[in-house]
Amino acid sequence: MAENINHLHKITFGWDITYVCNYRCPYCTVWDQPTKLNLTVEEWIGAWERVRRKYGRCYIYMSGGEPSRYPDFYNLVRALTRLHTVDVCTNLSWDVRRLVPAVGNDVLRVAASFHPSFARFEEFFEKAVYVKDYLPSRPEGAAVYYVASRAQIPEMAGYRERFARGGLALVPLPVVEDMDIGNDEREKRLIEELSPNKNDPRQKLEFQLKELSPQGKLCRAGHHYAMIRGDGSVDRCSVYKDKQVGNFLDEDFELFDGPRVCAQSWCPYESQWLV
Repeated sequence: MAENINHLHKITFGWDITYVCNYRCPYCTVWDQPTKLNLTVEEWIGAWERVRRKYGRCYIYMSGGEPSRYPDFYNLVRALTRLHTVDVCTNLSWDVRRLVPAVGNDVLRVAASFHPSFARFEEFFEKAVYVKDYLPSRPEGAAVYYVASRAQIPEMAGYRERFARGGLALVPLPVVEDMDIGNDEREKRLIEELSPNKNDPRQKLEFQLKELSPQGKLCRAGHHYAMIRGDGSVDRCSVYKDKQVGNFLDEDFELFDGPRVCAQSWCPYESQWLV
């Protein structure tokens, strides 16, 4: 399993490379959004070269949509990993053998999510085991993610057992509805029971389940981390949508010069950036 190395990079970006997705998950509202930027590999690499000159090698969570639906996905990842470390947030519907093991896990990582409404377990399981050395490392195994929607919660425990046979650890994620948590108290307790995050000293699970709030706390989001949207605008994090960090394609694009106070009541993903 791959060591978790994003903390070794001074700067981390989330990046919605495309909103196109080959799945239509009912708990996701992204796949029906238009992708307003359709740049070539060369154009994207030019922007990422500017970032490299300014901030050095960064850690990039490439997401979407489904990143592999970008038309030149494989060439983009190969080119980008020469500049930065890339973590592909994906449903694993692509040909993983076109990148693994040719691109090493020192520059390429995989954040794999299982969506049983659209993916056959056996096919996903085979690919997840194949890329296991690229998945996040947990004491329980290599992590695969699973959205704890009302329809999928009854199957969580069974899938956890099946994944464990391959050395994989199922990590349930709460449902996001209108930028708020979409799970009731019973569902939250089931997530807590099965989540490997329940012993995280940074209390990531407590923030995910809205038992802790980031509101009023200093956060490095916007300073050491930022979220690049599909139109090139940049927000502090997933729950901010005010474009206050700027536009990624601007020649003079830069991050905040220090942490800022968070005004949001919920932090479903990025609480690790709190000071």
